[in-house]
Amino acid sequence: MSKIRLGLSTVLMLILLGIFSAVAFAEDGVPPTSTNPAPGIHVGDVDNFGNKSTHKTHGNFQNNTNSCANCHSTHNGEDEMLLMKEGEYELCMSCHDGTMGFYDVTKSSGAGTFDDSHLSSSMHNVDSNLQVKAAPGAVKNTSTAVLECSSCHNPHGSANDRLLKETVIGTAPFAYNPTTLVSVPVGTKTINLALTDDPEYAAINALTGTGGLKITKSIGPKDSLDKQYYSQFCSACHDDYYAKRSSGRPSNSTKTDSHDYLFSHTTNSTSNGRNCAACHYAHGTDVTTLTDALGQKVADLTKPVADGGKYGWTQEKAEAYMKDVSAKGSSLKKYTNMAICFACHATSISTTVDPQYIGPDGKFIGRQYIR
Repeated sequence: MSKIRLGLSTVLMLILLGIFSAVAFAEDGVPPTSTNPAPGIHVGDVDNFGNKSTHKTHGNFQNNTNSCANCHSTHNGEDEMLLMKEGEYELCMSCHDGTMGFYDVTKSSGAGTFDDSHLSSSMHNVDSNLQVKAAPGAVKNTSTAVLECSSCHNPHGSANDRLLKETVIGTAPFAYNPTTLVSVPVGTKTINLALTDDPEYAAINALTGTGGLKITKSIGPKDSLDKQYYSQFCSACHDDYYAKRSSGRPSNSTKTDSHDYLFSHTTNSTSNGRNCAACHYAHGTDVTTLTDALGQKVADLTKPVADGGKYGWTQEKAEAYMKDVSAKGSSLKKYTNMAICFACHATSISTTVDPQYIGPDGKFIGRQYIR
């Protein structure tokens, strides 16, 4: 008899659980809808012109917007800007830590990652009270502002992709016309990224249709001029790193010798399209985002051979191989150590890691790329 009661109780519990699950399913906005594409993110159906609305949480606001309340509290703000959270970083991360926002800045993306839980982590630390003028390569940059998310992004909208600001610490981009530099007016899109639909959000992208809200992936600036604009953006703070390879700059030496100059990789070339994003991530890096000269990441090295992987290494071995051992840290780099040199300059690159560089205990003890 007790077994029968237990069985009936279990059935009743499962029925109730199913009812509550269905309610939660609907309240969470899953599957996504045009007005609630993610939990807690609410947008309108119709825009100012009677068309399907494309306004978002950040910018492109319509006259019927409900987006302000996603970040600001009219009567109970945590600071003088009426932010919902105490501090800009806390507010941004309340969505962009993967819980609500479409773009999770704690995992690898086209911008890198804000995540210091792995080896070789290095990032633009927007939660440290670091002054903007502390940027490496800052010479003309004397800004005493604190580095925050809004140092690079405009939370209320921008003509640029990814809400990147149109002026950074008062510096606007310049265009060639074709022999003179002309300041680009605010409202002109200069950061044009190579964007493609993110397959992880195919359901939402299908709902919004052509011209609507699209969740995208990016591999960085698109064309040659876009790459130059991108480097101008970075050089607003890192001004000493914006240079042509052939244009030397005086060193800190007291010598007056005309050969006493420092030289750099080109970062402002329109013809070759070299730019900061070729070697660095905008947000940050760690051992999981770093690549070797072949573009292989830890995930590629640990992929089982049975599933098409080349190595099938353990996580420990793969991370030991990919770890950046530089004394200065990984400096937001895309490539581990100096692998970027081989990626561009090697005439012949090995397609595998030479077995002689794996120690008797199975740990990686060296690198060989060229044969």
